[in-house]
Amino acid sequence: MLHRPQERRRYGRVQLTPPLRGDFDTTPVTVVEASVIGARINHEGRLPRADAHRLRIHWKEQAIDFECEVVRSTVVRLAKKAGESTIYESGLRLTAPLGNAEDLLREMIAEHVLLAINEQIANARGVTPLAAVAYQVERSTNKYRRCEYIDGVWRKSDTTSPEQPENGFTISADVDPYHVEMLCRTWEICDEAGRELTRTLAQLSISKKEGAPIRRYVP
Repeated sequence: MLHRPQERRRYGRVQLTPPLRGDFDTTPVTVVEASVIGARINHEGRLPRADAHRLRIHWKEQAIDFECEVVRSTVVRLAKKAGESTIYESGLRLTAPLGNAEDLLREMIAEHVLLAINEQIANARGVTPLAAVAYQVERSTNKYRRCEYIDGVWRKSDTTSPEQPENGFTISADVDPYHVEMLCRTWEICDEAGRELTRTLAQLSISKKEGAPIRRYVP
């Protein structure tokens, strides 16, 4: 079953720049997008038909392995002459992590989000780069802090819902207020793409499934 748009929003997707090498079963692929529930890959030739597959993402000399299934596959570039290959794009749903793949995937997503946000705030005065911040925590309660930017003012409230608002973000209530303020300032100076990334970073902290602690990132 495909996720509805509002469900996809809850699980922020990250464009991988540069793309990462991967293997879909025994087929070499390029992983161009990832989230905590899925991935988008480019590859040559049609993928084999099967009920279950294995995706391996190569990241920092580590292998991130998931069982997965194909939800769509389309041609993005036809071969035009001899020696060229037709390129396909396929969307995958990640169905089960293998080993510590789930934690590694979250680390990888968080790092790409942080680096992308820092590109936007690199020249902004008064905003501390987020790349050296690891704010994810082990939570003991299902409480969150909803931060909405309305008419130029932040409205913050405690909530039991992890849903992400349209104009702002929802984060674990256990996150230090200093780091929440950093995200608010970052949201204000970013464009829409940067705000979506900020929401994704906040989303990574809001459940036990999605909130395994990440390491500190120091470029």
